[in-house]
Amino acid sequence: MISLYISERTWLHRLPASFKLGMLVIISIGILFVDGWRNLLPALLAALCMVLSLGRPGLQRLQNLRGLLLLVLTLGIFQGLVMSWELAVSAVIRILLMVILADLVTVTTPMQKMLAVITPLLTPLKPFGVAPHRLALAVALVIRFVPLLMAQWQAQRLAYRARSARRPRPVLLVSFLAQALRRTDQIADSLAARQARSR
Repeated sequence: MISLYISERTWLHRLPASFKLGMLVIISIGILFVDGWRNLLPALLAALCMVLSLGRPGLQRLQNLRGLLLLVLTLGIFQGLVMSWELAVSAVIRILLMVILADLVTVTTPMQKMLAVITPLLTPLKPFGVAPHRLALAVALVIRFVPLLMAQWQAQRLAYRARSARRPRPVLLVSFLAQALRRTDQIADSLAARQARSR
């Protein structure tokens, strides 16, 4: 997950972590109340422009996004057939927008700064038996996990294309989900081992 961080300093790196995380939360919640894909499209275009403003690293992030696009479009087509195409297009734009924004925060914010922002916010839960630092780590991992899964999908898609000239089949999605579950188990084991060493 750390390898996804862009070490090259950009204008997004200079923004406070609290501001970036706060905007991520506000926008992610706000777009749920926006009706119509035409009203959502400007926000998606703005997010794409922000990615491109990072220069070459941003362009590489967009290239990784192409692999995820197939998965999102597949879900959109399914929703369009079941419900309506208007809702399907809106859902696709919302997903892409949230993924892009989460990716921007991930690649421009070190994990330590994320934890420094999130942990104090969770401190009031301590009297209820909640460990703020553990919950903060879980929240930070969720934010980090989005682009990580995106990169994993891209790698798996490229590997399939190298073996076959045909378009990826639905079985590729099943394999992707299985690998994602294995990765979560690995992260859980790593955290458990880290906790055991600290005792």
